Order: sequence, then structure tokens, then C-alpha cells
Amino acid sequence: MLAALIVCALRYDAAGPAVAQSWPSRPLTMVVPFAAGGGTDVLGRIIGRRLSEILAQQVIVENVGGAGGMVGSARVAKAPPDGYQFVLGSRADAINQTLYKNPLYNFATDLAPVVLIADQPTLLVARKDLPADDLREFVAYARENQARMQMASAGAGSTGHLDCMLLNAAIGINVTHVPYRGGGPAMQDLIAGRIDYFCYAECNRQAAG
Repeated sequence: MLAALIVCALRYDAAGPAVAQSWPSRPLTMVVPFAAGGGTDVLGRIIGRRLSEILAQQVIVENVGGAGGMVGSARVAKAPPDGYQFVLGSRADAINQTLYKNPLYNFATDLAPVVLIADQPTLLVARKDLPADDLREFVAYARENQARMQMASAGAGSTGHLDCMLLNAAIGINVTHVPYRGGGPAMQDLIAGRIDYFCYAECNRQAAG
């Protein structure tokens, strides 16, 4: 969500036409709160390129991963409200507010979501040599081999983590969770066969392929 960008622009308008017309007068930074190579990163770079054209200023995409997206969002939440730094958020921001006892920011008051820019379905993807050709076979295999299987996520508390945990609960398995600092690194290990499966956004799968 391009939250801070829109909010800061409105503040400039309220300050007067001269200030509004001068923005942006220097490059902007869009924080992607996950590692490079994941779906959020792909979206961020597409959006950043187009915003650079529209605003006639460079939009720098900076990856600030950690804590399921909370570190990057917290950085923007605590940044000066000058319109030059914003975050590409996700439902991970809402998840973090309830998952952590003391989240690094208050999503309801420190950030202002303005527009939904993408709706990404979550896919269950597995290593290519996992002996299952459909969901029924995956469930049967996972139930029989859960003690030695590993499930990846883009970080503890990330949307993919919760999606996979819901899947695990629904089919009655308990699998080792391996959190990464983003979807890109997790997908690399999945492709290499070092982990068994991953609940991942469709955009991420296309980027990896």
C-alpha cells in the first residue's frame, strides 16, 4: 500500500500551493519490508519504475527485511513525515500487530494505508522431486513424512507462514518451520531442494520461474 506517499502529499497541499508544487524536489525511497527477489519486491520495483516516470523523480527501492516485514514498516512509521519515504505494505502489517506483544509501531496510528495495489493468491509450492502430483498426494505424503519435512516462510509471522500453518492444522501435520528474511531466499532453497514446501504468492512464483 502506498500509504505514506499519499498522506504526505495531502499534507503538502494543506500547507499551500507553493509547497505542494515543489514536491517532489528530490528522489524518494520506497521501502520493501522483505528481501530482494520475493513477490513484494517484484511489485515494488514495478511500481517504483512507474512512479519515477509519473513524478519525474527517481524512486529508490530499498529492501529492509526482518520480523515478517515489521522492521521495514517500522522504519517508515518512525521517519519524518516529509513525503520522501513510504512503505509497500501487506496484510503482514496487520498480522504483526497481534502476533507480537510489543510491535515496533502502531499500524492504526503510525501509518495510513490509502490504496490496494495488488491482490495476490497464495499457492502451495513444493520441491520438484517431492513425490506428489496433486494436493491429495501431498497430504498423504506429508502425513506420513512430517517428522522429517521442512516448511519455508518469508519470516516468522509473514502471511505465507500463517497460510502454511493453517494448512498444516487443517490436514493434521506438525512440520519444522524454517523462516527466511524474505520470499526470494526461501524460494532459492526450495528450488535447490533444501526445503520441502512453501506457501507463496503467485507473483513470487512467476518471478522465480
